[in-house]
This record gives sequence, structure tokens and C-alpha cells, in this order.
Amino acid sequence: MRTVPGVPAARYAEALQEFERIVGKENVYTSDEDLDLYRDGYSILWGEPEERIAAGAVAPANVEQVQGIVKAANKYRVPLYAISTGRNLGYGGSAPNLSGSVVLDLKRMNRVIEVNEKQHYCIVEPGVSFFDLYAELRRRNLKLIASQPAPGWGSPIGNALEHGRGNPAGDNFRNSCGMEVVLGNGELMRTGMGALPNGKTWATYPDGVGPSLDGMFSQSNFGIVTKMGFNLFPWPQTIRHLRIATRNYDDLDAMIEVCSTLQAQGVGRGSGVFSPLGMTQAPDVVAVFTRRGGGTAAEINRLAKEQNMAVFMMMLAFAGPDKVTQAQFDVAHEALSAIPGIELASTGIPGIGPANDTVVRAPDDIATLTDDQASNFGKPSLQRFWEDTAQFSWDGHLWFSPLLPQTGEELRKAHQLLGDTCREMDFYWGLPPALLYNSAAMGCAASAYCIVKNFSISKTDQAKNRKTREVVLRLIRVAADNGWSEYRTAPALQQAVMDTFSFNNHAYIRTCELIKDAVDPNGILSAGRYGIWPRHLRKTTP
Repeated sequence: MRTVPGVPAARYAEALQEFERIVGKENVYTSDEDLDLYRDGYSILWGEPEERIAAGAVAPANVEQVQGIVKAANKYRVPLYAISTGRNLGYGGSAPNLSGSVVLDLKRMNRVIEVNEKQHYCIVEPGVSFFDLYAELRRRNLKLIASQPAPGWGSPIGNALEHGRGNPAGDNFRNSCGMEVVLGNGELMRTGMGALPNGKTWATYPDGVGPSLDGMFSQSNFGIVTKMGFNLFPWPQTIRHLRIATRNYDDLDAMIEVCSTLQAQGVGRGSGVFSPLGMTQAPDVVAVFTRRGGGTAAEINRLAKEQNMAVFMMMLAFAGPDKVTQAQFDVAHEALSAIPGIELASTGIPGIGPANDTVVRAPDDIATLTDDQASNFGKPSLQRFWEDTAQFSWDGHLWFSPLLPQTGEELRKAHQLLGDTCREMDFYWGLPPALLYNSAAMGCAASAYCIVKNFSISKTDQAKNRKTREVVLRLIRVAADNGWSEYRTAPALQQAVMDTFSFNNHAYIRTCELIKDAVDPNGILSAGRYGIWPRHLRKTTP
């Protein structure tokens, strides 16, 4: 039996017996073989003493069992770490922030509780995956889309609480509406209109009366979400795609400005800017990008010409009634055509949009579509794992995703400063070797961009992982010094990111600690998540 920090072995054994009484012995896991499944498969601490390891796991089947486990954990002071499906690869997987925690695995709570076709919403439990929800919509033959991230095996609830991005909604938390939460003392609460007994609008109206508390449970450890409502989207009649490309580095400003203005007006949604040139490993390209400064605009333009590649590329999609998408396409095409040198095409890009079809029309039977086309109508896949990891033969990856103001000037500044930081540490960066998501994809009212960089993880080369950690920690600091921060990160880095939120002597984290002490006085829920520690484990605020 593994150990739990601060809990004697005999007392932990008693807690396990009580967990077994609540959920059944077969749903309490303590063997090394079972608990290895709760390791973060993409951990940057893989195989090192600091790796986050669970002491046990327990899988309840309903909210009453969740309440019972939380009350027992309080009694024995056993720390819990709640997960939905544990599929958060690249951002922590199923491993706890605090080694020795017992994972509260909500995978058995996998009911799609309600789907309302006319009001376009669903209510699900945390064990429901995007694949599960899609299968339920298909089973009912409902032409509705659930907003989902690129890899479809995660949980809508887990993804939303992490502020994961999805298509077509953007920030999936902003796409949610109403939740049910088990608090740190085991008490059950519903937010918004769900607090009204038999309330009929808790999944259609995001507020109730008084304070809106939903946001308190995202990226926190103040409660365990057991139900959540989400908006669904009707199938669009047509989807049109417009590919925007430039071979001139200096076109970035105009390209961003026009696309941002279009999307602020509700004209299209963007897949983000990426650099085909930055993704190539051609020796001449690598030589320029590994040099301090990363190459001048003239050098980058020369490389683009020699490699016959775009420096930057973006896709806009227009979804809805046919007449509307045609009008939006025409408006965007006209606005972007005013930029000298911009190349426009109505064909897609594999992995970003349909490769060959200018227009995708809603089918009578989704089975008639290719996987690429069907993704426009809510069909999930695992393609992203090939794109981000498997094609490079990596063991895993770690995301670094700082948000920036949505201007070409700020993007170039970030590219240079973050790139130079990597080059100073003998670490390859390249021309934004990443996607730069815009406001539509982030679900933000104000303009924001997110540089998304994935670093490789090794399960055999610990020295390489340590170097990667050193680089990423430095990048977090450089980004913060320039007013940028990540919007989510893996447990191994959450404390470092939270430490940069230091306005007024870290007033933000001190307020989070006040809330933590009030709603979870024994500190048994997900200790350390996003730098929020219970009182007995708390270090002095930096």
C-alpha cells in the first residue's frame, strides 16, 4: 500500500475500507498495476522523484457516492484529486498535483442526462467524453454539434473547467451553462437557475440571482463538478473556407488587423495563424532560426521564396445558412484582397479544413462525408495526437501557451524575445512553430492571441526533460515580464505561473486562499491545483 502525506498507514487503510463500503471493493484501486494508469503519460517529471504519483484511486457511480467519499476523506484527512476522464494529455493527464493523493475518478459517472433539440442544450456528467456525446446525438439522429477540442476523447466538463478551446464555441467554459457541485464538506450545490428547485432554465440561462459562482470552480479546487449544462449548435446549411497566405513577413500586421475586424463583426471564425515555413526542417531554414534574432524579415522572405512556402497562413470558416455564408465569404474576400501580396484561395488545408471542397453542405446522412468533412458537423477524432506527438516519434509533449494582444507588432516582439530566450539556452524555437489563436478561437470579447508551442517529452532521457523544464520556466518568467501569461498549464508548472500573478503583493492568490479555507477547511480537494494550497500545506506567498 502506498503512503499518503500526513496520514498514518493504519488510518489510510481504514479510509480505504470506508471507500470500499461506499463504492464497492472493485472500484477502489491500490495496486501498482492499477495506479500506473493514473500516471501522467506526458509528464515532464517522468521517472524522477518529483513525479506526481497517486496513492490510490476510487471511482464513484453517482453524486451520492461522491458526497460519501468526500465526507470520508474529511474524516480521515485523506487528500483527493478529482478527474473527469483523465485524458488531459499535454496539460497533466490524470496525475495529482500532490503526490500521495487519492484520485477521485469520475469515469463511471457517464450519463448524458438530457439533450434538448429545440433549445439546443445538453446536461452531462463528468465521465461523458466528446465521443460519447457525439454517439448519443447520432443515436437520436439529432443534427446538433457539441463544441469540442481537437482530440475528442476528453470530457466536456473537464475540458471546460480547464478553459479548453473548442469548435465552434471557442472557450468551452464560456459555452457552459449551470453546474452541480459537491463542496469540500460533501454538501451539494447547484449554481445559477439550478439553485431554484425544479428550475427549468438552469441549462439555458447562465445567471441566477445574486453572485454568479460558476467561474469559481474553473481551474480551482473549491468543489467537484458532477453535472454541467452546455450549449449545442444546429448543423449549418453550408460551411465555406477561405485560405489566406502570404510570403511576406511584413504582411502579418495587415492580415491580423483585417481578420480581427472581420471576426469582431461576426464575419467568419479563424483557425489561427501558423507558419508553414516555420514548420519545415530544411537546413537553410533551421540555420537562420537557430541564430540569435531568428533572422531578419528580408531573410525570412528569401527563405519563403526558396522553399516555395508561405511565411504565414490562416483559414477563415463561414458557417450557417447558404446565403449568409456566401455573403460573409464575399465580404472577407474583398477586405483581404486589399492587402498587396496576400494570396486567397477557397480550398482548405489538411488537418485545418476540408482539403478539396470549397463548400461543405449539410448531408442527409453524416456517414456519406469524409472524416475531414464530418468534423465540421461535430464528429470527434484523435488526429491531434498524431499531429502533435506521433509524427515526431515523441513520447509526449508539453504545451506552452501565453496570451498576447492581437497585433502583428506584439507577435513579432514575442517571437523575438521568446525565441532569443530559447537560443540563449541552446534550445530550438523557430519562426512561430505554432498556432496563434485569435479572439474567435479563444472565445474572448477583446482581442487576444495565444502562441502555442509544444515541447517534446522523453520517458528515457531525464536530462532532456530537465533542460525542457528549465527552458519553459524561463519562458514563463520572460513572458510575465512583458505582460503575457499562459491561460492554462500542466500541474508541474502551475505554481510557477501563479507566482507571476503578483499584483499588490499577490492579492489574487491570497484571495483564492481565503476562499479555499472557507469552502474546504480540511484541504482535502485537489491540493495545489493552480497554486492554491490548503492552509496546512501552504508555503509563504512569494
